[in-house]
Amino acid sequence: MTAPTTPPSPVAPPAITPVPSLPPGDTHDGFFLWGAPKAGKSGFIGALYGLSRGDDVERWTAHPKDCDDSHTQAMVLRAHEELSERRNTKTGVRDMPYRPLRLTLRKMKAGRQVGELRVALVDPAGEFSVDPAHRLSSAGKQLYRQVATSHGVLWLFEATPDGAASTLDRLLILEQLVALLEAGGAPQLDLPVAICLSKIDCLAEEKRRAALANPTEALLGHLGATSLTWFEAVCPTLRCFAVSSAGVVPDKVRPIGLNEVLDWLEDHRGRRVRTARASAIRGRAFDLVKRWTSVVAKGTMLVAIGAGVAFGGVLAARKLLQPPEAPAEVVGPAPVVQPVNTSSSAVTAKPAVRTRQSAGDVNRAPTRPVAKTVPVIFDAKVERDSMRAAFAQGLAAQGNRQKASEWFRRAYVHATRLIERGQPASKEYTPERLIRARACVLGQLQCPRAAVSEDLTWVLVFGDDAQRRTAVRLLERIGA
Repeated sequence: MTAPTTPPSPVAPPAITPVPSLPPGDTHDGFFLWGAPKAGKSGFIGALYGLSRGDDVERWTAHPKDCDDSHTQAMVLRAHEELSERRNTKTGVRDMPYRPLRLTLRKMKAGRQVGELRVALVDPAGEFSVDPAHRLSSAGKQLYRQVATSHGVLWLFEATPDGAASTLDRLLILEQLVALLEAGGAPQLDLPVAICLSKIDCLAEEKRRAALANPTEALLGHLGATSLTWFEAVCPTLRCFAVSSAGVVPDKVRPIGLNEVLDWLEDHRGRRVRTARASAIRGRAFDLVKRWTSVVAKGTMLVAIGAGVAFGGVLAARKLLQPPEAPAEVVGPAPVVQPVNTSSSAVTAKPAVRTRQSAGDVNRAPTRPVAKTVPVIFDAKVERDSMRAAFAQGLAAQGNRQKASEWFRRAYVHATRLIERGQPASKEYTPERLIRARACVLGQLQCPRAAVSEDLTWVLVFGDDAQRRTAVRLLERIGA
């Protein structure tokens, strides 16, 4: 079956508005389609062409004539054809970087273009997200670096036909997020991340409508609360969607939910571009002010030197034009004769009188001793020993059926001091995070659930086998 094509319009397409690019080396110039194999990444590309066949009053469209090159045009046509036949050609694993598909998406409203979005979509193989061997390879590390510095990520999770929870290993999601953080070199991902529950056409109509009405709740049931908490901690710019690239019309491509995703990406792409443009303008203005400040300073200095030279010349001319003066005779003062005292009475010398305060009087204002401030020294070893001792006392008291909450609270405080004093997101404090989480759960300290899940997350990634088993039991205990 050949791909449906639309005859070219005799009317010339509107001019493409250039999008300012970010500084070279700062970001990869693409939106990445990310997810496990068969998550619907290639189908998303074919659905872009299917949007033009929809009947929505306001929608995005992507026509092959809007592709920047023949390679992109061929890939869009092939993806649309496979999507209409409900089949998919798997993307292969490569050692070389994946070639972006560059095209222009146009937003139409009542037959008139009201906006556009130039994108470069990258569709890597799903093995890079689920297979640790591919993720740790040189090609995988380079790919993760590109994803972490891209314009955005569309992370797809395939919906199950019965609407049950995903069978995907939750630890794989956490490992991918940690790998992206390490590749980006920042505590969080500074890019928009759209989490999409894909292939919702396989759901029953009632569940499909519920997913479209509340995508966050649908993904919460699909991935679990812990996995969604990980995304919220790593991705500050995050939103959940429910999509279907094929739609529910047999043998046709009628996408569901894609317009909302593209609207969100366009909004955040515009903010990113405006921020980069404002930063560039501020940089140019600063350089201009700096350049003119230097010029004004040099001009002021030259004017001051010229004025000084002119004033000195006038004084010298006046000095030369004045007539010479005769030397004046200097007459010394007359000598002063002191009278001699002939009185026989001796002059009584008066001793110097000292003030009572300077003579050591008891009424002198007392001086207060200055209190010396002793600096507080943070001793990590003392804090760690105190933490372990308090936690051990809590376990012993709990074993003897005694009140142990106060001991667990002390262990929590000491562990928090160690973690806060250390380097953020450091692997060194994995044992402290585990003890803090255990103290919260065992001591029933009413700790925030998100904080406990975050501590256990780091234990799952960086801890040993025994620590991971403990973390899994605690996650099950708190229902995460």
